[in-house]
Amino acid sequence: MQESGAGMVKWQFALIWAIAAPLVLLAISPLLDGLARKIRARLHSRVGPPLIQGYLDLVKLAGKTDVTPVANTLTNFLPFLALSAAVTAGVLLPVSDFAPFSFAGDLILVLYLLGLSTVAVVLGGAASGNPYSFLGAGRELQLLLFTEPVLAFALFVLAVKAGTFRLSEIVLWHAQNGYTLSTVLAGIAALSALLPYFGKLPFDLAEAEQELMGGILLEQAGWRLALYRWTFFVKWFVVTWLFCELFLPVIAPFPLSLLLLLVKIFVIFCIAAVFETLLARLRLDHARAFFIHVAFFVLFALAFALIGS
Repeated sequence: MQESGAGMVKWQFALIWAIAAPLVLLAISPLLDGLARKIRARLHSRVGPPLIQGYLDLVKLAGKTDVTPVANTLTNFLPFLALSAAVTAGVLLPVSDFAPFSFAGDLILVLYLLGLSTVAVVLGGAASGNPYSFLGAGRELQLLLFTEPVLAFALFVLAVKAGTFRLSEIVLWHAQNGYTLSTVLAGIAALSALLPYFGKLPFDLAEAEQELMGGILLEQAGWRLALYRWTFFVKWFVVTWLFCELFLPVIAPFPLSLLLLLVKIFVIFCIAAVFETLLARLRLDHARAFFIHVAFFVLFALAFALIGS
């Protein structure tokens, strides 16, 4: 009877999390855009837009007339696919050792969903037929091929050390055992992959207003553009969440752990916003060379993890 009651409580938590987590994720993530703009403006000695600018942009875009040149069932479906894949990845992530959906997916599934979200955005941009959008889509795919292996192998180091791909168990192992040489190297590599995931300088190659006039989403408008931008906001939040929980774990009771997670996410994103302001855009070949160097950190980290360091 006690096991049955525990199982019922577990499913109740999972149901509440399945409803609340997507709503909270969709509601909080646009705040990151306003925060980044405010930091950039302050560093430029400007007042800048309000913190709620991300929300205002989504509302404004949703009310605009749809003038997308190519509109069919596929292009209408892709924005929803991109956003839902990113949100689902967030639902699977743990908060400290609290992970109601640990049974539904592991690290591999989360990385797959993040990649699926990016591919949906790329297909939506390439379908417009605009050459600038097509070039932006190609650059986005190349950045994906650079960053996905780096992030995946960095997280694989933690999985090797913990002996599992379950995210909650990785967080618990890392919190209990502390940092080792391999996890520190893997953390540096994963941190280097955050800026390309954010699509910000020096890795905003797919957008590059001065070169591609907006790039991958140049021909998107109205509610489609609003959904794509919302997808970017959610991915920023989810990837930072993944990094903070796996590489900066803190075990605490659930309400406190959620508050600490939000603090860590906003601190990491503020640091990324500062780097965005201070750095110039890299060329594609320079970005490729950068990630080749970062890959050495991952390989060394994996080697040390396999020998127990």
